[in-house]
Amino acid sequence: MRIDDLGWFLDLVDTCNMADTAAATGLSQSSLSRRLAGLEAEVGTTLFDRRGRNLVLNHRGELLADTARKTRATWADGVEAVRRLVDPARGTVRLCFMHSLGTWMVPDLLRTWRAAHPTVEFELVQGAARQLVDRVVDGRSDLAFVGPEPVAQIRAGQVHWCELAQQRLGLAVPEGHRLATGPDGSPRTSVDLREAREELFVAMLEGFGTRMILDQLSEDAGFRPRLVFESMELTTVAGLVTAGLGVAMLPLDDPNLRLPGMQVIPLRTRRRRELGVVWSASGTQAPPVAAFRDFVVSDGRSAVTPRHATRSAEPPA
Repeated sequence: MRIDDLGWFLDLVDTCNMADTAAATGLSQSSLSRRLAGLEAEVGTTLFDRRGRNLVLNHRGELLADTARKTRATWADGVEAVRRLVDPARGTVRLCFMHSLGTWMVPDLLRTWRAAHPTVEFELVQGAARQLVDRVVDGRSDLAFVGPEPVAQIRAGQVHWCELAQQRLGLAVPEGHRLATGPDGSPRTSVDLREAREELFVAMLEGFGTRMILDQLSEDAGFRPRLVFESMELTTVAGLVTAGLGVAMLPLDDPNLRLPGMQVIPLRTRRRRELGVVWSASGTQAPPVAAFRDFVVSDGRSAVTPRHATRSAEPPA
């Protein structure tokens, strides 16, 4: 029995009359009779008792009819859910983002978007950059706000990327730290990461964006950081630096990370923390997802607060 068989069967349950159901469904009475015979052969029993030209639904038929009604209702709910999902005005966007973007970029973008599209729903997930890109690749999320740029997945043709902002990098040290001042006692205006090779580091967990950048920069500098603590939150990293637990690499342009008792010295590197949005390179996105993505890639850039990050002048090709 197929989904499209439910209509004629349930109509026949209601009418118990071949002629009436044939007229309602557009089927001939002979075609309807063959379908009923086929259904009864499939379930292995009669569903109606024949009393002359009349049909009377029996107990077995009542049981199947009840199941058919539930099935049709479930199917209708599923169809409506899919229609809602792809409705540009009231669909759902499955969005994931790094923890550090939950205090500014994501709220800024959502606030601007929802002012014009209040009925679009969002399913939000936070996590490490590497895990979030994997969620987009395997279809568990539609879009991800991550950094740095996921070069490997882009080269593999798995995702598209659009850079939204860049953040300079700095070395965070406790007040009074040896790296905080120069030989003349004045505050340092820059520092080479190699100068911190003997320090203990507070860092993000593996897979998080700033951790990936730290690992790459320290490898380029010829050392591996000695980690005293690993966190999922940049604010925790900053807080532990103020407590004197160690030093850390942090974005320079985020005021949420500028805490009393800590100095952030610009790193001598051309490397920046790129922040952007990724989406799957395969398949077609639902209209509400595509609309929000297009907003982020174009008009949404104005929602990225300049005091937190420096926007790139042009989107990547």
